[in-house]
Amino acid sequence: MELTMFERLLQLPLLQGLTTQEISDVMAHVRLDFANYHRGDEIVMQGESCKKLIYIISGEVMTEYRDDALRFTLIEHLPDMKVIEPYNLFGMYQTYSRTYTFTTEGSTLAIDKHIMLTHLMANKIVKINLMNITCNKYQQTQRLLCHYPDNTIRHKIVKFILAHSIAPKGKKEVEIKMTDLANIIHETRLNVSKTLNEMEKEGLINMQRGCFSIEDLQSLSKQ
Repeated sequence: MELTMFERLLQLPLLQGLTTQEISDVMAHVRLDFANYHRGDEIVMQGESCKKLIYIISGEVMTEYRDDALRFTLIEHLPDMKVIEPYNLFGMYQTYSRTYTFTTEGSTLAIDKHIMLTHLMANKIVKINLMNITCNKYQQTQRLLCHYPDNTIRHKIVKFILAHSIAPKGKKEVEIKMTDLANIIHETRLNVSKTLNEMEKEGLINMQRGCFSIEDLQSLSKQ
C-alpha cells in the first residue's frame, strides 16, 4: 500500500519523534520540493555544495566515489537508502562526498538548508535528531578505524573498502589497478593479487580486468 506524504515525513530521520501537530505544521509552513527521476538520472554530484536535505521517497540508488588522486572508484548499490548525507549540511566540508544516481525510476523530497535553519531547527527534537545522525556517523567511522583488524592482507583490503563505503550492506564494485591497491594498503602487488585470487576462489568476490566486486561486504567483514 502506498504511503501518504504524512507517513513519509514520519519516516524521515530528522523528523522522528515529532507530534502529529508538529508534522502538520511542517507540511503547512515548510516548502517541500518534490522531483521525479528516470533510471540513470543523477541526484547530486560529488563535490557539489550540500544545500538541501534530500530524502529518497521511492526508487533505488547507486553511489559513486572517485578518489581525489584518481587511483580508484568505488560504486555502491544501496536499495534501502533514505537520506543523502545530512551530516554534510554543516561543518568544514559542506559538499557531497560522492555522486548519487537512481538505478530505477525514483523520486525525492528536498528541504532547503535555509528553511531548516529558520524553521525546523527551532524545534528541539529536530536539533537532537540532527546531532544523533552526525554523532552516529562519526562513531561508526571511529569504531571501524580503531577496532577493525588489519593484521592480514585480506583484512586490509576489506578495511580499505569499508573505510570508503557509506554502508556495509549492498553490492560494492571497486575499479582499481592492482598496483594502486597494493600501494594504498602498503603491500606488494604479488601478495595482493594472490589474496584477491584466493578470495575469488572462495566465492567472496568476483574479479574482472581492472576491478572486482563484492556482493556481501557485511558478511565478509565479520570473518
